[in-house]
Amino acid sequence: MYEKPPFKRGPRPPRRDAAPKKEQSVYHHPDANIKVPEKAPRYTSNKAPERSSPWNPPEGGPPARASSPRPSGERPQSRYPGSSDRPASARGDRPAPARSDRAFADRGERPSTPRSSNPYGGGRAERARPQAQRDSRTERPAYAPRPATMVPAAAGDADDQQIHEQRRREARIYGRAAVLAVAEDRFEAIRKLYVTRQRARELAPLLARLAAARVGFNEVEEADLERLTSSQHHEGVACDILKKEQPTLAELLSSLAHEEGPVCLIALDGVGNPHNFGAILRSAAHFGARAVLIPEDSTLTMAGSVYRVAEGAAERVAVVRFPDLAALEGYDLDLIAMTGQGERSLYRDPLPARCIILFGAEGGGLSPASLKRADARYAIPGSGRVDSLNVAQSVAVVLGECWRAARG
Repeated sequence: MYEKPPFKRGPRPPRRDAAPKKEQSVYHHPDANIKVPEKAPRYTSNKAPERSSPWNPPEGGPPARASSPRPSGERPQSRYPGSSDRPASARGDRPAPARSDRAFADRGERPSTPRSSNPYGGGRAERARPQAQRDSRTERPAYAPRPATMVPAAAGDADDQQIHEQRRREARIYGRAAVLAVAEDRFEAIRKLYVTRQRARELAPLLARLAAARVGFNEVEEADLERLTSSQHHEGVACDILKKEQPTLAELLSSLAHEEGPVCLIALDGVGNPHNFGAILRSAAHFGARAVLIPEDSTLTMAGSVYRVAEGAAERVAVVRFPDLAALEGYDLDLIAMTGQGERSLYRDPLPARCIILFGAEGGGLSPASLKRADARYAIPGSGRVDSLNVAQSVAVVLGECWRAARG
């Protein structure tokens, strides 16, 4: 490989001498070369010194005092060697006036004595502190806290009973259709409404009615509404309402006995799911059933979930409790039991025009005693691929057939 030879620096050029400086033309005043005479000394031997002053001190400093009895560098002796030998007038102190013991006795004080331990000699006499005079009145008794006001037990129990009674009469429901149904049928039953911002735009007319009637409503967040309803399916609105007054079994059956035409009632035995209960109420309202009967010991209630699933039907169908199946007899109404082993077919044998249709729980169905007490037993025919239908679906199928037969 070809190597490049190193760089060789040539010799430096010779240094040029600096050019001679040219004389600058500067103007000189003719009087600039005149020498100023030196300043004469301030004091001369021929002239007497001027009078000294703080601003014009003489040279060499002030003259020494001739009357000074001590040599320079010594400290003057004190006029009074000891403080005890110094008179009070020279110290500037005033002697303490003499005070009699009688003056102290009149004021209730003890006469003071001069301090003997004072290292500086006789000073002022120490003044005694006056003793605190005790009050001649009797001492106050120890503080005792004021006893709390006792509320009579009867009044407290009455308030608790009143609150419990008020809560028993009220219910919290949720769901758009359920709230609108209550507002349409029983607007005066609304006590308070909770709504989200998104749902408030749609329910603006209802909110205006509530404001005009001075009924409170709050705009809440989704999380707050879930906490109030204990459900995520609140649909953005909930309200506290007075429960609807339901008729008794005797009142319902007596009123239906005097009516003519087809009558259909639904009786449930063993059904405990609130969602199925709400769906049954929805089907009953759709097909015109007069009421839904549930046992007195049933766990079903008109809860908020029932109102939401019923989609407003919980306000438009009566819910009546009955003690037992024997209470349903004697009102010119046939008792029909729906079972998978029924001897009659729903599509082949028509249902009576005036009847009470009895449905059992899923799985177990109706008990043998209920099937024995029924006037007739019907079955819903199908393909047989499943054992039975959901109880809410069975109610919808049977009520649809009743509606068709009554209108056919």
